[in-house]
Amino acid sequence: MGGSDGAVVAGDPTDPTGPVARAGPGGPGGPVAAAGNRRAVGVATGAVLRFAGPADAGDLAAFHGRAVRLDPAALVRLRGAGRGAITAYVWLPFGVLVSRSARTAEAPPDATVGAAPLLEAVEAADGDQSVALPARQDAAWRGQLPATSAWQRLDQVPVDVVARLVRAGATTLQAIGGQGNAGLSESLLDHGALTVTGDGRSVVLPLRVLSAAWRMGFLGDSSTRAATAEGTVAVSVQGSWARLAAPYGSAYHQTSQGLLVRPR
Repeated sequence: MGGSDGAVVAGDPTDPTGPVARAGPGGPGGPVAAAGNRRAVGVATGAVLRFAGPADAGDLAAFHGRAVRLDPAALVRLRGAGRGAITAYVWLPFGVLVSRSARTAEAPPDATVGAAPLLEAVEAADGDQSVALPARQDAAWRGQLPATSAWQRLDQVPVDVVARLVRAGATTLQAIGGQGNAGLSESLLDHGALTVTGDGRSVVLPLRVLSAAWRMGFLGDSSTRAATAEGTVAVSVQGSWARLAAPYGSAYHQTSQGLLVRPR
């Protein structure tokens, strides 16, 4: 299930740093241009993002680094997530919205900037908790953002189950020779890979959402899970959105109202 966004994934969907080719619209957010064709035209800003500590800056740097490897021209939407926190959102080039949150020392700005320039700014700060935001590109952001509250948790799923489903998808893609066939790749990514029920409702997440969590490093690794007991992901719904909240970030899927999220 899940509507096709016209994107084409090139390479192994389980590879966290593998290449991604784009053709057509990039999900509900609108068209995605090739990295070489999108010009970073923005409005200069004197805004400063003040993290609560170096670890928080490092968390978002890791998030932006993954996003930039998938799409060098990615945009990041920064939005306050309650008192003392910020959430960064990125549309991946294969049509999945992902996010990661971090603590801040003061109310953060609500702005859209280039992920690559922001990553450079955080790295240049070299442990400093204050980072000057690059030029704003608010007008370039397309698509809605999910709500920050009123999510209804359906159930928790072991991370290893999600990882196993992604690996199975990659194996199937290789077996059918889908990497050279955009139609087969899209069909596989749109396949309803995970069904979760709870509290009288049910949601089906397509493989592309699980693959996004894997490729962004949200699932962690087996040694980390064994040491920290961060071995589950939470699946929740809110309106037309479904969310897969993993230990190191979240992946979202927006559906037509009543199409994917339905009473049991």
